[in-house]
Amino acid sequence: MTEHRPDIPGAAGSALMVAIGAAAIWAARDYSELGAVFPRTVGALLVALGIVYIALVALGRSHRVDVAEGSFARRVLAAAVMLAWAFTLEPLGFLPSGGAAMAALLLIAHHDRWTLRTALVYGLATATVLGLLYALFKFALQVPLP
Repeated sequence: MTEHRPDIPGAAGSALMVAIGAAAIWAARDYSELGAVFPRTVGALLVALGIVYIALVALGRSHRVDVAEGSFARRVLAAAVMLAWAFTLEPLGFLPSGGAAMAALLLIAHHDRWTLRTALVYGLATATVLGLLYALFKFALQVPLP
């Protein structure tokens, strides 16, 4: 059921996304022109959409909703894994840190019983996604990867 109170936590989260987007745009100033395309685009989207949501809250067009069902512990663990990935990206490199983060997220998110087939499919999917992302960022977008 929707509560008819302003979504102040959502507006605060949006303000945080605006700050992160602005920081991404600022950090991209040292990148090559092509390498800066991705962080500038994502940063601009974070800033623009964050401002739109803050405006919606201020105009009374967005309200708080009930908390979604699910495991709070899994949400916290997923956030912790993503934060750990961000801090291990530079020292370990894109592929090792990305592989470890994806494996940890799969372990956290998978609710059903693990089978050998599931593990193999997830492993193959992880390797494929990481390889394609690496190729996209490194060669197509020329983003400097650690």
